[in-house]
Amino acid sequence: MTAKVLTQMSRPNTPEKVFGFTAEDWAEMRDETRRTLAEVARGRRTISYGELVGRVSAGRISARSAALTRLLGEVCQIEDAERGTMLGSVVVRADTGIPGEGYFRHASGLGRDVSDKEAFWRREVERVWAVWERDTGAGSEGGS
Repeated sequence: MTAKVLTQMSRPNTPEKVFGFTAEDWAEMRDETRRTLAEVARGRRTISYGELVGRVSAGRISARSAALTRLLGEVCQIEDAERGTMLGSVVVRADTGIPGEGYFRHASGLGRDVSDKEAFWRREVERVWAVWERDTGAGSEGGS
């Protein structure tokens, strides 16, 4: 991934705000999301959208919001560039146990073949778990 794409991704909705957050607050929430998902991945677990927003946004965004979709998209984009995996694969719907449609749209946008969504997700989450099992936690998750 080029630096230009990453810069464009993290550009706020307005010069001052991203979904009502200052650019600094947004970046902090993205970094906390990344750290949380790394911790989940290291444990070979998944986390529901609701659990995730409870941990990283203190009720400031909802589990079904465009803000969360963008937040997870940014984390996946960064992780794809750094590790070749979609860290957001560990975030699932509580009712189905697999990610929502936004995840698969984003995966397709990253060039992944999602024609069999559940099979794609199972492969990708295994890849994420394998990458993070090898990471000791001293790496760059959460660093921007």
